[in-house]
Amino acid sequence: MEVSRTSLLVRRIGAYVIDHGSIVVLMLWLFSKDSLPLAGLELIFTYIFLYPLCEWMLNGRTPGKYVFGITVINGAGGPPTLVQALIRGFARHIEAPLCIIIFFVYTESRRCQRVGDMLSRTYVVPSKDLAQLRTAIQG
Repeated sequence: MEVSRTSLLVRRIGAYVIDHGSIVVLMLWLFSKDSLPLAGLELIFTYIFLYPLCEWMLNGRTPGKYVFGITVINGAGGPPTLVQALIRGFARHIEAPLCIIIFFVYTESRRCQRVGDMLSRTYVVPSKDLAQLRTAIQG
């Protein structure tokens, strides 16, 4: 069940790219080029609504997390609560401009957590290890 930090970081970045890219495409499709002043709206929508709602409603997964085989869990091994998902989403909005600093926080974290994970007390783990992890937490 041991996962390398690099592997998890690459998966998280890949999931972020897919999630963010899909929202940008959706926003471009919904709004014509005449609505260019709304260009920053996709960030707010993505961080505050898409991530938290997907993570809460889809048991800790977003489309990107699904593709890369990772899941967000709480300390008990279950999916994040709505409050935890909202904390993660809000923190992501603050972390995005500080990406290099967040990268160092992640690499120095004992449990490979970003600041949003630490604040919400959640963890991102490979989905294939989830059943084994839940058994270890409960037993």
